Amino acid sequence: MKVKPVKRASVRAPLPTALEAAADPTLLSVAPPRASRGIGVVLGAGLLGSLLGQTSGCAKESEKPPVATLDADHAADDAKAAERAESARQSVATLVAPLLQKAMDEDGRGAFGCIAVDPPTILSENDALNLIEQEFAKAGIKLRDCYELTGFTQTRTDWKAAPEPKKVEKRGGRDESEIYFDGDGDPARPQKAIPGKWVFDFATEDGALLVEYLSTRDHKELEDNEPNSWCSVTSYDFPHRVARFSEELATRTNGAPVTVALFFDPLARTGDFDAKTRKRIPRQGSALAALSEEERDKLSWEQREALKKKDALEKLREQVRFFLEWAKKEGKL
Repeated sequence: MKVKPVKRASVRAPLPTALEAAADPTLLSVAPPRASRGIGVVLGAGLLGSLLGQTSGCAKESEKPPVATLDADHAADDAKAAERAESARQSVATLVAPLLQKAMDEDGRGAFGCIAVDPPTILSENDALNLIEQEFAKAGIKLRDCYELTGFTQTRTDWKAAPEPKKVEKRGGRDESEIYFDGDGDPARPQKAIPGKWVFDFATEDGALLVEYLSTRDHKELEDNEPNSWCSVTSYDFPHRVARFSEELATRTNGAPVTVALFFDPLARTGDFDAKTRKRIPRQGSALAALSEEERDKLSWEQREALKKKDALEKLREQVRFFLEWAKKEGKL
């Protein structure tokens, strides 16, 4: 029997089989029944889909239609794109903003104990936090108190583990392994990773920007000293501590992306020791340097402390303003 195209029909025309359609391609141009003209496009699409479906069902496994292959390729591409997006998101989960290099080079170091000829000035946390909040407010940024960040890793010395047996140098009659530098533990003992957690002083309303002022108390908390150890000298090295803390924060790769602003106590000093003259001279740009030698000699201890505090606040202000300028350029504010 030869199949002919149906031109008119009072009833719904039966759909041809795949073999009949292959024998007579004109069947693909069949006009839909009069009653179904309103859904002609849908019927045509259904007919084509039906034919493709029957054909693909008869094809061998190695002869799958191009549509299926394209779908698989798109799925693979989408998976790769999603993987790249997730990797990119994780890589910037925690961005620690750069710090003022001048502060890292010149400030934040000092010690107390033994004989303190010119001890550094320690800012109170209230004074420091008020200054930071005021500078952000001037830039139009409202901060809220306290934001806890987790998900990063800190490395600490396993003080319960015995020191690794190895040859150590002697310093002052003591083993090198017994001398802890910069509060970073005992290099002769095994290290362990612990879950990190830190409550930041400030955060923006959306939590995308975290702000922390590292005080002398924070410095102590970030150190890795042996429990119950004691020393007659208290030393601070904020640039070193900030660099180590930044590395720990950067280990956070999951969660919403955040930008971290770190500031630290400048530990302002009135002057430096001149090895040639064997005298202490005022630091360039300090409040004391603006006075004559005669005026400086007349200053009381309290007056010197007030000038050092003024220097410390100005140095901290420089740190904050440097960050605000960077954040604006980078679109973080």
